[in-house]
Amino acid sequence: MTRLVIAGGGFAGFWAAAAAARLRSDVPALASLEIVLISREDQLVIRPRLYEANPSQMSVPLIPRLEAIGVRFERGEISSVDVGGAKVWCAATSISYDRLVLATGSELARPSESVDGHGFDIDTLAGASALDRHLRGLTARPESEGRWTVVIVGGGFTGIELATALPERLRDLGSASAIRVVMVDIADRIGASLGDGPNAAIHNALTAAGIETRTGVTIASTDSQGVTLSSGERIVCQTLVWTTGMRASPLAAKISTRTDGLGRIAVTPELRLVGNGAGINHVFAAGDVAHAAADRDHAILQSCQHAQVTGRFAGYNAAADLAGLPFQTYRQPLYTTCLDLGHSGAVLTKGWDRTVEATGEIAKTIKRRINTQLIYPPADREAILAAASPAVMDEVMFRSRILAMTK
Repeated sequence: MTRLVIAGGGFAGFWAAAAAARLRSDVPALASLEIVLISREDQLVIRPRLYEANPSQMSVPLIPRLEAIGVRFERGEISSVDVGGAKVWCAATSISYDRLVLATGSELARPSESVDGHGFDIDTLAGASALDRHLRGLTARPESEGRWTVVIVGGGFTGIELATALPERLRDLGSASAIRVVMVDIADRIGASLGDGPNAAIHNALTAAGIETRTGVTIASTDSQGVTLSSGERIVCQTLVWTTGMRASPLAAKISTRTDGLGRIAVTPELRLVGNGAGINHVFAAGDVAHAAADRDHAILQSCQHAQVTGRFAGYNAAADLAGLPFQTYRQPLYTTCLDLGHSGAVLTKGWDRTVEATGEIAKTIKRRINTQLIYPPADREAILAAASPAVMDEVMFRSRILAMTK
């Protein structure tokens, strides 16, 4: 019996397992293939929704879905991968493999200023739940300076979605005091990493929500009462949140020295690891841990959108390799984003130049359906396998599947 191991239970890992199971069901030579998914959690966390209220509800059970498609689940914290020996280690226990898909994701890139333990994050379900409990607990605190002040460090996608959601979340908690949300970023404007296209929509949304910004500065120090900026400004706050971007799982650097600035491991167009070492060609990578080319000029981003698709390709190719079948070459030239802007709706963009396709309530309708429907994996066997094909969104699919949501 041959074994394909999927390391990681996020979007990339789940869809890698599903794509391999789909190919196994179609190819008699793979009938005896054992597919094993290893993850420390038996839940698939809906990470793109962790900026919302009630984050404890933002997950779906993994095990029933894996059982439906004949994939074995193993709970464990992966400590290392022995590529030469073809083993995955979880503490003192190892699991051997014939092919491996590394899909261990990413983690918050906390700056050195946060090592003193001050501040929350929404990088994980546990982190988002801790912030949610903290916000709810503010109502029981005595009125004091900074009680309803939130400082968010990081002005990218996650920071913007959290910032624009917070005023309503805090009002829903019964705050009768003035709510103050301050975004801090080293760039010259909030949302600079998202390009020029959505800039006006972001600026207008922040202004409408009364969100303050401090740009071109960093955090010089933090304490339990607030933060001090590199400009010397002191902001008293009882809530500090880090949304300072992500870095790939440290496992990538333990497997290969060919990593990029985000710690992502280099892969071929088939998502196989680049290199000539023993066993390296038996390992594939997908999602936030992989530096994969979306097209000739762009590498994929650490996003749910790219994790799902690269997961499908990596899982398919790993299983195809065992059966001696041709690989599917991954390319994803059409990139889209839909950024939630709280009461100002949302902004939908298309392409790497972030051309705005919709704003306001029209875009908000699309965002809700993406967040509550499209990114959720189905539970039924046939539906999972049908959705596991290694295919990418093109212009026709974008217009029929995304833009059609407003009709």
